[in-house]
Amino acid sequence: MKIFALDPGLFIWSVITFLILVGLLYKFAFNPLMRMQKARQEEIHQSIHDAERLRDEAQELLASYKKQLAEAREEAAAIVDRARKASESTKAEVLEEARVQAEAMLAKARQQIERDTSRALQKIREEVADLTIAATEKVARVGLSKQDQLRLIQEAINEIDLSKVSEN
Repeated sequence: MKIFALDPGLFIWSVITFLILVGLLYKFAFNPLMRMQKARQEEIHQSIHDAERLRDEAQELLASYKKQLAEAREEAAAIVDRARKASESTKAEVLEEARVQAEAMLAKARQQIERDTSRALQKIREEVADLTIAATEKVARVGLSKQDQLRLIQEAINEIDLSKVSEN
């Protein structure tokens, strides 16, 4: 019994069958498998490339949003600063207007005081003149002429020190 015997004819046919099988597998199985594997590899590379492109776009968008946010913050700060300056300016204008009005009221009050003082002094002069005439008539018991009356009034007025009256 020859279990391990080598038959050259069977060996050659086994090799030829093996080579045909390898050729058929190469043509109908290996090449399509290689193409599918190459297509899958290209698809993976394309997906990686798309993912990198999307990541870059996302980073650009993030940078753009950060820039817009920073600009918005700067603009908000500028608006707040302008509003603060405007309020300070308005406050200064209101204070200045109030000061001007107070000064105007004070000047008006001073003028009114001066007018009232002048009227009061004029009344005092008139009363002094009337009292002087009455006193002179009582003393003299004689009627004085109009010119004498005016002269006596003027002398009495000149003798009165009105500066002491206005200081009190």
